[in-house]
Amino acid sequence: MLYALLKAFFWTLTHLLCRYRVIGREHIPRSGPVLIVANHLVWYDPALLASIFPRRLWFMAKIEAFRWPLIGLGARLTGQIPVQRGQSDRAALELALAYLRQGRAVLIFPEGTVARQGHLLAAHTGAAMLALRTGAPILPVAHSGTRHVFVGRRALWPRVDVQIGELYRPQVPEGVARKAALKAVTEELMRRIALMTPLEERGPYETLLSETEGLAEHADTTPQPPVAGAAHQPKDA
Repeated sequence: MLYALLKAFFWTLTHLLCRYRVIGREHIPRSGPVLIVANHLVWYDPALLASIFPRRLWFMAKIEAFRWPLIGLGARLTGQIPVQRGQSDRAALELALAYLRQGRAVLIFPEGTVARQGHLLAAHTGAAMLALRTGAPILPVAHSGTRHVFVGRRALWPRVDVQIGELYRPQVPEGVARKAALKAVTEELMRRIALMTPLEERGPYETLLSETEGLAEHADTTPQPPVAGAAHQPKDA
C-alpha cells in the first residue's frame, strides 16, 4: 500500500517537473526475476524509474539516502536496499540476491554513484555478479535529461528521455575465470546502456563501442570458410 501511494506521488511529481518520453515499455517482463541496470544522473533517478515501471521495483541506493527526511523513511519502509559505498557491501548484495530469487525486480546503477561529470562512468561488477549468481535476465535502461530537473537554466519543465532495451541473459563461455567473466558481463551491460545514451554522454564506453563496431566490420569483410557439406566447385581449366 505504501509503495503504491509513493509511486502515485512521484508519478504526479514527475509529470509536474518534466516532459518525459519512454521508449521500449514492451520489453518489461510482467513477472519473474529481472535485474534492471541503468545509468545514474541524479538522486531522483530511482523515483523516476519506479513511477514509469508497471511493476514494483526494489532498488539499491547509498545508505546516506536512507537517513534523508521522508525519502529515507519511505525507502526503509518499502524494503529498499541500502549500500555502503566505497567497499564491498556483502549484506546489500545478499539482500539483492534474495530478492531476485524471490522473483522480484531489482534496480541497480552499475556506476555506483551519480555521474556528475555528465557522462557514463566505469562500472563496478556487482550487477554482473547478481546476474551470474541468480540467472536472472538483465534489462538495460538509459535515460537522459534528469540532471536538468530541479537545477540549471533548463530546470523549468525539461525534456527527459527514457529508453528501455531488450531483455537478455548474459552468456559466459565455459572455462572462463570468474574475474574475467564478471568483467565481460559488466562491459556488455554497459555497452547496451551506452548504445541508448547520447553520444556525448557515453564516456569511456564510446571507445568500447568503437572497438566493437570495428571488429564487426572486420568480420563482415573477412572471407568465410566453405560451408561443410557444400559441393566443391572445380576451377576453370
